[in-house]
Amino acid sequence: MNTFGDILLTAVAGVTLLAAPTSPGIRGGAQPGGRLAGLAAAGLPHQYAALAERSGSVANGFRSKLVIRDMATGRTMATRIASRPANSFCDLTGTPDGRTFVAEACKVTVTPLDGGLEVVTRPVRFCRLTVDGQGRVGRLRPLRIPVPSIVSMDGATVSPGGRKLAVASASGHDADLARNPAIRLYNLSTGRLLRTWRWAGRADIIGRNGNDVSIDPLSWTADGSTIAFPLMTGPEEKTQVRLLDTAAPGSNLRRTRRVLNLGSGPGFVEGFGGEVDGPDSMITPDGSRIVASTVAVCCHGLDAKTLMTVSEFSVATGARVALLHSVPVPQLAVIFLPVLWSSPDGSTVIAAAAPPTGETMPVDIMSGRGITPLLGSMAGISQLAF
Repeated sequence: MNTFGDILLTAVAGVTLLAAPTSPGIRGGAQPGGRLAGLAAAGLPHQYAALAERSGSVANGFRSKLVIRDMATGRTMATRIASRPANSFCDLTGTPDGRTFVAEACKVTVTPLDGGLEVVTRPVRFCRLTVDGQGRVGRLRPLRIPVPSIVSMDGATVSPGGRKLAVASASGHDADLARNPAIRLYNLSTGRLLRTWRWAGRADIIGRNGNDVSIDPLSWTADGSTIAFPLMTGPEEKTQVRLLDTAAPGSNLRRTRRVLNLGSGPGFVEGFGGEVDGPDSMITPDGSRIVASTVAVCCHGLDAKTLMTVSEFSVATGARVALLHSVPVPQLAVIFLPVLWSSPDGSTVIAAAAPPTGETMPVDIMSGRGITPLLGSMAGISQLAF
């Protein structure tokens, strides 16, 4: 991620994220039997979407297909391949009810170069796919919404009702920060630009930023009135989480409400004791909490310890109200933990830890009942959407 300068983001093998209940100290055991019993009450969708690696030629190894899976069984309900001129997908978002998904189709070109391979990705279009109440999966339908370039795109998130798409992008990127980051809101059906909000100057809405990662910077409240987004205003500044009122007048992101600062700043350096900003956060659908990943570093020298954590913070006060998950890892061997889905009040969360290359991505559901692995093979999966 180009926003974190010297922070080393190295995946740690064998670490599984445990999303957890909102009350600190509550821990449940794994539940292999009847693993999804009672979870429907939390509002979990009946299906989820994933970008899966395509098999076949070496070139196909850099391309992905879109699969829809049944939440209760992990069974693949449908598979979709990007239509020409696209041949892959490079981003994915969905509504919390699992009924509408928006994928960014792209063209991946693989060329032999100096004994290796040069891989170039070019965005082509946004596409929509819907699933009806009987589980019938529709066809991919192209949208008229313009797609930012691969280097300026930070992320796109469909609104809970499936009628709007919020797109985060920037006019360019410096070594550490983006220039003029913006959030644009489009009508999903017509492609009409509804609103634009911009932060003039150097700052970064922390998202994809040209990297193939499953971090989505934007999240909505259930009523569609508010978008939460993480922002950095300097390479050694704390990450802010801000709230954008989509109905309020004005177009200046600087006037949005800052609800909390993540981390203790300044930048992550050897021997630093404190908490480092996390690049992934989301607002709970009821608007009461922010679920965020952070990295905490304790002590110095040989006694140094690093903790990968997922916590909840109060939107009203900015205070941490629950530590959901904490895993000790070697110092400087750090990954952040993407948060993928939350029930209205945060009592049930789905989250994942990005794995080392060649490993599967562990994904778990956790509530007061305990930990429930998400069903369906995660081998070759680069991104999930709920």
